[in-house]
Formats: sequence, C-alpha cells, structure tokens
Amino acid sequence: MQLEKAIGDSLGGAQRSAYARGYRLYVLFILTATFAFNFADRQLMTILLEPVKTEFGASDTEMGLLTGLTFVLFYTALSVPIARLADRGSRRNVVAASVAAWSFMTAACGMATGFWSLAAARIGVAVGEAGGTPASQSLLADYFSPRRRSTALGIYASGSHLGVALGLFGGAVLAHFFDWRMAFIGLGVPGILLALLVRCTVAEPPRAQAVEASPPLFKTLRTILRSRAFRLLAVAAGLTSLSGFGLATWLPSFLVRVHGMSLVQAGTLLGIGSTLGGLFGAIGGGIVCDRMVRRDPSWQLRIPALAVALSAPALALLLMWPEQQHLRIGGHELPVAALFIPLNAFFIAVWIGPIYAAAQSLVPQAWRSQALALLMLITNLIGQGVGPLLVGVLSDAFESAAPGHSLRYALLASLCAVVAGALLFWRAGGCYRREIAPAGR
Repeated sequence: MQLEKAIGDSLGGAQRSAYARGYRLYVLFILTATFAFNFADRQLMTILLEPVKTEFGASDTEMGLLTGLTFVLFYTALSVPIARLADRGSRRNVVAASVAAWSFMTAACGMATGFWSLAAARIGVAVGEAGGTPASQSLLADYFSPRRRSTALGIYASGSHLGVALGLFGGAVLAHFFDWRMAFIGLGVPGILLALLVRCTVAEPPRAQAVEASPPLFKTLRTILRSRAFRLLAVAAGLTSLSGFGLATWLPSFLVRVHGMSLVQAGTLLGIGSTLGGLFGAIGGGIVCDRMVRRDPSWQLRIPALAVALSAPALALLLMWPEQQHLRIGGHELPVAALFIPLNAFFIAVWIGPIYAAAQSLVPQAWRSQALALLMLITNLIGQGVGPLLVGVLSDAFESAAPGHSLRYALLASLCAVVAGALLFWRAGGCYRREIAPAGR
C-alpha cells in the first residue's frame, strides 16, 4: 500500500502542475461554496426546530430523531458506494449531481404536509449530501500538494461555518418575514444553480489507469481499516462530533428557551459568532498544522487533540453562564454567555481540515473518496446519528428534575465525549507518524 501511495502522489504532482494557481484557487472557492450550501441546508432545520415542532406537535425526542438518526442513516449508508463511484468515474459529476439533489429536496421540505412527509424530504436531503463531501475533498487532494493540503482542506472546511451562518441567519430571517416553509424553499433553489456551475466550470483531473485499479469494495474498506491511525482518528472524530452535532442542533433552542431570545436573535448571534470563530479556526488550524507537520508528522492529529481539549471548557462556560447576566453592545443587550460562541466555534473548527488531510495521506490516490466516506460514515453514525437524538432524549428525561433547564444539562452531559475524543486524537498522532514514515512523508 505504501508503494501505491508513493506512485499516486507522484502522478498527482504531475496533474497539479497542469493547472494554474488561479484556477486551483477558483476550484477551491467553488467547492467551498458547495460545502457551505451543504451545511446551510443541513443546519437549516436547527433554527426552525421550534416552529416545526409547534406546528406538527412533536416532542424533543422526535425532533432529535428527525435532525439526527433519520438523516444520518441514509447519509452514511449511501456515502461509501457513491464515493466508490466517484473514485472510479468523474468526481466532478458526482459533486454536481449531489448538490442538485440535496438542494431540490431542501426546497421540498418547505412543502411538507406533516411530520412524516417532512421526514421523507429530509431523507432526500441526506441521500443528496451523501456524495458531495468525499468527492470534493478527493478533487482538492489532486489540485493541492500534501504540503498545502491541510490549509486547502481547512479553507474548504470553513465553508461549513459560512453555511451555518447562512442557514441560521438566512433561515431565521426568511421564517420571520414569511414562514418556516419559505426558509427551506429560499435556501434550496440557489443550490441548483451552483450545481450547474460545478458541472460546467470544474475540471476533473486525469487519473492514471494504474492508480484507478481498485480491489472489491469491502476488501478496500478492510484494508483501510487495518490502519490503526485511521481507526483511532475516526472514533475520535465521531466522539467529538457527538457533542458537536448535538450542540449545533439544539443550541438555537437553548438560546430561545433559556435566554429568552427570538429565532431571529438566536440565528443572528449564532450566525455571526460561529462564522467569525469558525473561519479563523478552520483556516488558521490548517496553516498551523501544515507548518508543524514539517517538524513532526504526529502534529497532524495532535493539533486537533489540543483544539478539542480546549473546546470543552469553552462549551461548559457557554452552557452554564447565568442567563441573568447581560452586556450592552451598540444599544443591544446580549447574554454574557454569547461571548463564548465564537471561542467555541474557533476550537471546534481547528480539527476538521487536518483530520481530512490525514485520512487522505494514509491511503492510495484511487481510494481517497472511499477513505473519506468511511471516515464520515463512522463520524456521522456516532456524531450526527447519536448526538442530536441523545440530547433530545436526555432533555426529555431531565425535564422533571430541572424544569426549563433540562436542555442545558443534556448538552453539558455530552461534553464527556469531547474529552474522550481529545485523548484518542493525541494517541492517533503517534500512530500516524509511524504509518506514513515508510512513504517518506
């Protein structure tokens, strides 16, 4: 496998030289925009939880199921086979088709007539999103060298924070001036136009036949999972995401219930705070990681370990700061807890780009989409599949003991997974250094 990786990297270097720097940056911009819409359409449901729950008479557990497990089961089940299709064919076409599919189904959410029809539309969003991210990151790995890969993927990962801002703020504004249905339609339609732009302007880098050869799917996946570094980073990412997805899903409701904010206020605060912190964290984390790895490859996963560890106290302060304490900014009163939103977003964003780059460095060129899909399958099954549902279940369970504050303690309980994730990332760093040493990287 090390020989295959070395051959793939050599071929990839020749391919990268065929594209001008300006065009590579353009592709990075376009694919980052698709990731932004990916997260906008995915996270839109979080800012609309309260009006949707009220209209359909659903419980917190049911809404956690709708935003978490229902979505992630279909998302993860299809991500690996679609990624294999991308590795064996045109990744550009897979990305374009995926963006068009999830955008259309997002708009369809706005036409739901009940809880179950909305769930069906959300499944459609999950099916569309299953193919977008692995194929996009595999493309970027061909456009950017390993020395700049964490930075490029960090910039790509910043699209998630732009998407959160678009979904939270844009969704809240559309719901305020129209209704929650128009929010889904308004954010779904532009993605179809973006899909056409990807199809017509992004080039598919040529891949040599020797690199395209791939064993059967399950043999490929078993080979990838033999990497101890890959296994550790996948489980670490899943545990960290358990709390992250739970927080992303329920934080708007937390601000509404505990801090008495309106949907627009919560969406604006989270959109601005998460975007500012997330952009600096994602891009800065990638740059720092690329520099530190030149000294010691273990920093590829130990930078994420440090960032995840530091996110735990920031999250705890955000959740537990007394709601009675406010500060005045520009004539507006904001809860003091809001100060920890950008800090938390910064630390959470640091680890995303480096772990995606690590996963791609551990496998041959022809397996990159599949490796990323497998990483996302594990991460999302644990994180998005369990996180929102677990927080919803805990919130319902704590309601009798802590009326009005059950959601706060449910989110706080999820931080145990963050600590475990940080420890596993640190341990994975040493394994990563040993595994990539034979390839000379």
